[in-house]
Amino acid sequence: MLPRPRPHRAFGAIRLSLTAFIAVHVFISAWLVVSIEGVYTEGKPAPTEAHSLVAIDKDRTMIDVEIKKATSFFFYTLERDGDASVPVDTSSSQTNDTTSDQGNRSDKEANTEQGNEGEEDWLGTGRQSITTALVVLVLSELLMLSSFKWRHHVRTLALLFVVLAFSVVFPACYMLDLAGGGGAEEDNTATNTPGANIETVSFVHTNTSSDLSLTWLGLQLEADFSGYDLGLVEPENRTNVAEHVPEEGSQDASSFIAFESTFDVQLGKNLDSLLVLPVMWYLLPAAGRSEPSKSSDRIEEE
Repeated sequence: MLPRPRPHRAFGAIRLSLTAFIAVHVFISAWLVVSIEGVYTEGKPAPTEAHSLVAIDKDRTMIDVEIKKATSFFFYTLERDGDASVPVDTSSSQTNDTTSDQGNRSDKEANTEQGNEGEEDWLGTGRQSITTALVVLVLSELLMLSSFKWRHHVRTLALLFVVLAFSVVFPACYMLDLAGGGGAEEDNTATNTPGANIETVSFVHTNTSSDLSLTWLGLQLEADFSGYDLGLVEPENRTNVAEHVPEEGSQDASSFIAFESTFDVQLGKNLDSLLVLPVMWYLLPAAGRSEPSKSSDRIEEE
């Protein structure tokens, strides 16, 4: 293994320039890439496939959706009754006091309006955290040119702050945005997935399963869903189907639908360039607080 070079004053300018270059390179690239692959495996919409790609950068959320073998899904949407749903018993929420009921309804509307006004722009918050982290990273390298005692620790914490912002904070903000907490300007991936507009109460005897695994710079979620779509059942049979699983081979059994999906959430491909920084710190070391520079040594010798 080659010996580590001795600190030199010129190394500081090189480190600062390279850190700023990497920070800008990462800043203008995609920060989060989400790939969604879905396919109907059973039922009338099968074998329709849906492929979605979401790329999020400093300014925009770009969504590309492609649907393959869509003929069966097209006829499925024409055939099903979108208003079909499982009956819900709301008798427990009724009250004999009409005035009180109107007051509760008014309070609910007021709370809803306040909630809408106070919606958090989660993606905006995530973008701000990454921008701040990158700026702090560059400033921490600039601090290395000073004689501040804890400058090495500040630089290490700044890099950890960047890694945390990209790997935890921003993906969490994206998931919160998908959950409905985002601003009106952002697109919701779920609304671009075929079948996402189908109310879950329209399906009965459902089964769901998921498996989460880690990948390089991301994670992968495999999710399966199956159930009986009441929108494909005759109105007079819906109550019976909701209470009992249809017999195999019956007309109502044809309402069974199965869907498999895979979600790949990965950090931007350019983010691994941040790993160059620790290598650079080793190859281009900064002088310690009590370590004199080469120029100082020459002055003392003279």
